[in-house]
Amino acid sequence: MTQAHEIGALKKFVRATNFLATSQIYLKQNVLHKRPLAHSDIKPRLLGHWGTCPGINFVYANVNRLIVKHKRPFLYLVGPGHGFPAVQANLFIEGSLSHFYPDTIPYNETGIEDICKKFSAAYGYPSHANPEAPGQILEGGELGYSLSVGFGAVLDNPDLIATVLVGDGESETGPLAASWYANRLVNPATCGAVLPIVHINGYKISGPTRMGRMSHEELDLEFRGLGYHPIIVDDQLEEDVYVQMVNAMDTSYAMITDIQTRARAGEDICKPRWPVILMRTAKGWTGVAEDKGKKLEGNCESHQVIVNKCATDKAHLEALDKWLASYGFAELCKITETGTIEFDADIKSLIPPKELTCGRQRLSYGGEVVRALSNPDLTKLSYGPEVPRGHRGYSMNKMGEWMREAFKLNRDQRNLRIFSPDETYSNQLQAVFEETDRAWQWPIESWDQDMARDGRVLELLSENLLFGMMHGYTVTGRHGMFPTYEAFSQVVSSMADQYCKYVYASQGVHFRKPLPSCNVVLSSLLERQDHNGYSHQNPSFLGAMLEKHPEIISAYLPADANSTLVYTERAFADRDKLNIIVAGKKELPQWLSLEEARRQAKDGLMVWDFASDENPDVVLAGCGDYATQECMASLVLIRELLPRVRVRFVSVSELNSSGLGSRKFQQKPWMMDEIFTSDKGVVFNYHGYPNTIKKLIFDYKGCKRFRIKGYEEEGSTTTPFDMGVRNGTSRYHLVIDMAYKLFQQGVIDETQHVAITTDMLQRLVDHKNYIKANGVDPTHIENWVWTR
Repeated sequence: MTQAHEIGALKKFVRATNFLATSQIYLKQNVLHKRPLAHSDIKPRLLGHWGTCPGINFVYANVNRLIVKHKRPFLYLVGPGHGFPAVQANLFIEGSLSHFYPDTIPYNETGIEDICKKFSAAYGYPSHANPEAPGQILEGGELGYSLSVGFGAVLDNPDLIATVLVGDGESETGPLAASWYANRLVNPATCGAVLPIVHINGYKISGPTRMGRMSHEELDLEFRGLGYHPIIVDDQLEEDVYVQMVNAMDTSYAMITDIQTRARAGEDICKPRWPVILMRTAKGWTGVAEDKGKKLEGNCESHQVIVNKCATDKAHLEALDKWLASYGFAELCKITETGTIEFDADIKSLIPPKELTCGRQRLSYGGEVVRALSNPDLTKLSYGPEVPRGHRGYSMNKMGEWMREAFKLNRDQRNLRIFSPDETYSNQLQAVFEETDRAWQWPIESWDQDMARDGRVLELLSENLLFGMMHGYTVTGRHGMFPTYEAFSQVVSSMADQYCKYVYASQGVHFRKPLPSCNVVLSSLLERQDHNGYSHQNPSFLGAMLEKHPEIISAYLPADANSTLVYTERAFADRDKLNIIVAGKKELPQWLSLEEARRQAKDGLMVWDFASDENPDVVLAGCGDYATQECMASLVLIRELLPRVRVRFVSVSELNSSGLGSRKFQQKPWMMDEIFTSDKGVVFNYHGYPNTIKKLIFDYKGCKRFRIKGYEEEGSTTTPFDMGVRNGTSRYHLVIDMAYKLFQQGVIDETQHVAITTDMLQRLVDHKNYIKANGVDPTHIENWVWTR
């Protein structure tokens, strides 16, 4: 096929998809425009975003051309996902919609009527790209995530090319701006490639974009500085924009193939200059040029629905009628005698083989592409029975050892990565470097540690970039861990929310299969931000995620290293979830054997018999490793002061929005009374904001018996123990609260209550004076050892 013939076919394809995109926005009937429009053909409520649709269609057609030409798998990610009518138009023409929805969207006029009537309608099709739509792994409603997700998808998928359409408005967001740095991380020898196409249509919803007002020279300099090879396509140049785009796509494909071929032949490709296409086309291209003297095409006014009064306004209706007629859709397809749609031969020449269409890209559906992990043997990694209870150890170090063994066991599968915005050493996961390295495609100096072209640890100081890459990696069937400082995990709270919405919406879609979990590890916890100070003290991410669906979110707060190992194994075995593991990286007491940790993980909470008395007078509960240490220290104190008082200790290690413990435990509501008693006071020491636990136990009939302790937004640069003191979670505060509960219940008298409270308050004063004088915690605090 000559280029002239290809150009003719592309123009027809784009005309057809532009027509179908427009029809979805406006029409409830007469969707093929067989007769002039009437007011009654128009939807009563017009919703959608027209302005970006022509660019989406233009790129989709050009991607199809490469697929047909090279028979290579492509994903197409659309950053401006609000242009979904365009995506859906292409999914219809290529046959993906009728393949997955043969009863509701058949490949005929009825199918077109369905997508038009239901677009952006109640219980119809969303206005943005969504999991119900074939081939989509990104919603695109919240701008900024497209490029990072695309880079994540191509990791360890060497044949895949992810074409990512980046909106020029989207490019102004922080997540997108950081995403260009992913070219430092993707190895051309073992991974696929991302082809970014920046759609510079010049305008956001009500004003110009930064790139829209940049010259070609400025754009070229910017992207060369980022390490790319920019190729400019501009509809204002003399050469036909279709010819420009075909040449740009061919050049880009040749560059990608050359880089990968040389890398796979053994050449060390340092700083690979991947292509990026900078595509200028008018916003609202091919739509209505102006309305009552107001410029529409090529202006922000075309961002959403133009001529939006066509249900009642004659001039608007005529403009829409003329607009639809300009595409000549009747020339591009016909209805056969059997009622099916028959598209023009040129259009059909751009429809890839069924298995290679973007809508049927198997990597986007999970299921058979998921490669399960081979798990390390926990008995070889855990603290064994020879280690005495209370021995001090490191949770994050053990997690690092688990990851090291997992990398070793899954070396050939290439299905596991760490996405670490806060450095791996800082998070005490350095054991992984005994098996792998940090990925780095730019110069590596002789003194650099643990860096290699094909490392499986991705490190760059952008939470947004790496979380987006993990999104792309997991939804295409692989396994990832995202360890980050607790205080700054909130940076990706909205991204995590979008991920959860994607997973939750996928549940009812028949062709989407279970996906590996997204595993967020929170370290550098607020209790030990004694040297960084107040700015690093923030458990908000945990509370925010515990508002989400309990089937999708689990928060694991292991009390020690063996429990951390158990929950790490659990998290990677989970499917269709976002898991949060909260684990400290400092030395802490070890409480449970591996068997005990496994037993607790079944219910997500457990009475620790070794620390509890029968028939308790008061219940103490701990959730979090530092919180648990203070609970255990307070048990020692209260037993010294009140030897005849009986105390039960409950360890809570799992939370979700339905309450305490696992979903299995929550199915037995009577167990709350079994665990916390039916009438005794409870003092609950929590890692995080107290209101989080208050909300989780609100429906429990005994919630008024609980005194919840937690982070009260108090802190500064201080000593480790003083962090707990300032927030009322220290052992002394717990003793005060238990004494109050015992006094309320009549177990101790007022004299005892006053004496214990006075004693604890004096110890707090003494502690403050000591640290002000010495700068460190007293030895009996710093080196505290548990004894029963």
